[in-house]
Amino acid sequence: MIKKVLCVDDDSISLTISQLLLKRTGFAEEVVTAIDGSDALDYFEKLFAEEASPETAPELILLDINMPVMNGWDFLQSYMPLYSSRLPETRIVILSSTIDPEDFALAKQYPVVIQFISKPLSIENLEELKEHALIKPYF
Repeated sequence: MIKKVLCVDDDSISLTISQLLLKRTGFAEEVVTAIDGSDALDYFEKLFAEEASPETAPELILLDINMPVMNGWDFLQSYMPLYSSRLPETRIVILSSTIDPEDFALAKQYPVVIQFISKPLSIENLEELKEHALIKPYF
């Protein structure tokens, strides 16, 4: 089981579905949420300011792309230089409703992004994710 998952999405229904599925399927022990990329960056800033410990950071981030204030791509551009080296075990899964091939190609440019899942999150998605080489050791 993954200790902590951060879900970043401006859609409260998607956040609720993700939280319920992650907990009820035993995929994650704890689920924290952020409503956009800026909120997620604030979460990491506070995490390091208060605890300064990568052990308390989420092992997985479920990231939506299309959000107001700061979208998923802007989040990734800020996250990479600030936190990717400090959190080498944290992986990101894009969870989006996009069908734009450019988004799929762009996701591949970020080494921390391990998978692209279409919304909404489902039990099948989680089962498939459990088989990913970088996630499998948690299960």
